[in-house]
Amino acid sequence: MRAIYRKIGKKHGVSPMEVKMDMQAAIDYAFQKPDKSDKEKNIQRSMPHKGAVPTTDEFVQYLGYKIKRK
Repeated sequence: MRAIYRKIGKKHGVSPMEVKMDMQAAIDYAFQKPDKSDKEKNIQRSMPHKGAVPTTDEFVQYLGYKIKRK
């Protein structure tokens, strides 16, 4: 996973930690916003995660799984 964050960080001129923190903030926002569409709710329910919201690693793993299935 770290290689993914490094590559994104290098492309945007930020550290891997900043990439991970910004991604987590976006995930947190998406899962906690009150006015979600039905599609957003369904996608979020189908995404496996251990806590109230997925971690960045859980999110990236889920996306990788979905991409490989197509």
